[in-house]
Amino acid sequence: MAEEFKLAWAVYAGGVVVLLAAGWWFMRNWNWSWLRNLFLLEAATLLLVPARGTTADGPLSPVLPLFVYQTIFEDEGASPEVAATLVFSAAGAFAVMLVVGIIMLMMRRRKDRPMTENDQY
Repeated sequence: MAEEFKLAWAVYAGGVVVLLAAGWWFMRNWNWSWLRNLFLLEAATLLLVPARGTTADGPLSPVLPLFVYQTIFEDEGASPEVAATLVFSAAGAFAVMLVVGIIMLMMRRRKDRPMTENDQY
């Protein structure tokens, strides 16, 4: 990879980290922390997962901006590889956070359960 491209990736990744930190800061008082984490993980996944463009030896690009670029500016639209990477990365992040959210809800209910087992009414 060219040195300029590495620098561009570093600037882009730094910008995404700042954006995610700002999102966490503004959503930090939400009651459902797993939902907040779902939004942030989805954003991080879609903005940081790399994908190859139309050429096999081309440089890696972030998948969401590459998908938008190909959809708007290329005649055939987004390539199937980029679209599949976008769908599978988003679905994977969603599935991970869905499992985490279900586990957190079950743990919260389990914490409340001993108090209600002793009380018959």
